[in-house]
Amino acid sequence: MKGNSRGFTLIEILLAILIGSLVLTSVYGIFSSVSGARNRFEVEGNLHHQARIFFDRIGGELSSLRVSPLGKQAIFSSGNTHDGNLFLEFNTGLVSPLLQQHGGISRVRYEIQQGEESAILLRSEQVLLADLAASKPLPFIANLKTFQVRYFRQGDWQDTWSGKIPPQMIEITLELEIDDRLIPFRSSFVLPEVRG
Repeated sequence: MKGNSRGFTLIEILLAILIGSLVLTSVYGIFSSVSGARNRFEVEGNLHHQARIFFDRIGGELSSLRVSPLGKQAIFSSGNTHDGNLFLEFNTGLVSPLLQQHGGISRVRYEIQQGEESAILLRSEQVLLADLAASKPLPFIANLKTFQVRYFRQGDWQDTWSGKIPPQMIEITLELEIDDRLIPFRSSFVLPEVRG
């Protein structure tokens, strides 16, 4: 008896290899796009987290405005530095945990430092009831494209603020940049009547 066993032809083998490589290529493409989306969401989530921490922190500090015990500085000041960088400075009763042992009122300063492509928001703090130098400005938020502050008092919004008394409300708008996209954030804070 003669066996009727037949093998695969060269065309069948090449066709199987082609179909297998198409399936593997499409599976790799799916995994690659899922991995890219996961990385993008992770970076974007980090930016949202930075903005939320900033707004929570500055909101708490602004709600605790205090008169300086030294009486030398305005309670609240804002403007531009000699380099043209925006700053926001005020007295607050919300003191960083490491500085609480020195007293309950600090002078907090937020300042924008321009980089080549984006800006960095810096934060420093000085305890007013102890003879300590202000802390070194530390980066608070990176990848800032824009940072704007508006001030409200007696029915009028202003882009700058000067005066002995603080505004009634401030609005902070910032845009963070990720992969040539801008993510906007905005929050408003009602300032309390200043207590001593």
